[in-house]
Amino acid sequence: MKKRDFLKLLVMIVAVPFVLTACSNDDVPTIVPEPEPTPTPAPEPEPEPDYSVPADKQGLYIFNGGNQGKSIDGSLSFINFSKKEVSNGLFAAKNSRSLGGTVQNGAVFRDLLYIAVYGSKTIEVMNKLTLESVKQIAIPSSADGPRFVVADDNYVYASLYSGSVIRINPATNEIDKTVDVGPNPEEMVIVNGFLYVVNSDGLNYENGYSNGKSVSKIDLASFTEVKKIAVGVNPARIATDGTNVYVLCNGDYYTMPSTIYLVAADDTATDLGVEAAWLAVSDDMLYTISSVWVTDDGSNWYTVDAYTQYDLKDMSVKNSAFLGEKVVDAPAGIAFDAEGSQLFVSSYNKVGGYASYDTDGYVNQYDLNGNLVKKYDVGVGPCFMLVLR
Repeated sequence: MKKRDFLKLLVMIVAVPFVLTACSNDDVPTIVPEPEPTPTPAPEPEPEPDYSVPADKQGLYIFNGGNQGKSIDGSLSFINFSKKEVSNGLFAAKNSRSLGGTVQNGAVFRDLLYIAVYGSKTIEVMNKLTLESVKQIAIPSSADGPRFVVADDNYVYASLYSGSVIRINPATNEIDKTVDVGPNPEEMVIVNGFLYVVNSDGLNYENGYSNGKSVSKIDLASFTEVKKIAVGVNPARIATDGTNVYVLCNGDYYTMPSTIYLVAADDTATDLGVEAAWLAVSDDMLYTISSVWVTDDGSNWYTVDAYTQYDLKDMSVKNSAFLGEKVVDAPAGIAFDAEGSQLFVSSYNKVGGYASYDTDGYVNQYDLNGNLVKKYDVGVGPCFMLVLR
């Protein structure tokens, strides 16, 4: 056999197995298609933060004054009673702007919350639940800022530190009337169709607050002052049991101590001789917190606080230490819930043994036996609290 023919035959023999192998069904490799890539789901959008007040409508607004001298604006906090949680900085978070300087207090009229902002000379109006701003009422340039706001079923009222009270029509949120009272008015209460306003004369301290010492009684039907009722020196705080009015007069902070006057329905005023810095009335009881500066050796000064409960029927001491040993560092305010079953005391924190007016404060919640329920950290200067009913 020729060499060329032999090679041709060898190639044919070698190729046959490959052909047979390629035609065998048993040996055909199974081609598995690659799976389609599973698309990555788009991430769920982050929910919008909820800066509103809980819909159950049970809680406590805290009005944090801030510190204007340190350029710290005021703020709004809210304690949810059912969850026992606090939310801070609510107005600024909801409205992307500050409440302003030196927040004072607030009042609810139907669905609206009115906040007095002394340093900014405004009254901020917002929805009481969503906290969305509705209007910012500017105080006239000729007047000082608002110190206190209250509301009845018809109007909202604000005391202006320059010596007047304004009436705001909630339908328009415009100032529709003004009445002059005494110098440097502060807190107010409404009793039986009358508005009682304390005239502190606070800027006249060099002359012993000589032009104050009075409570203006305003007839709300005519919105006119009908009487000035003489009380003690430097009246600044006020409360009511629904019939009588209790006026806390600060004195001169040095030689003249504070005292509480009882103003009866017939406008007679009686000095109760009760020293206090804060007061609250609940369930026929008067709760007071006093804070007195004392010195140990003439160089180290410190405050001594007392928490006293009085029976309003005869002003007898019911409890000389209603918080027991669970007291706060440096009291700033006192309030009750709507049922009068929980007591709230706001406080500054102490730094270096003294109250700090430029750091965050807190609110302690107590039951009526003086047991501490919970502590809530809030903003700077928690000077006033208001129950959302």
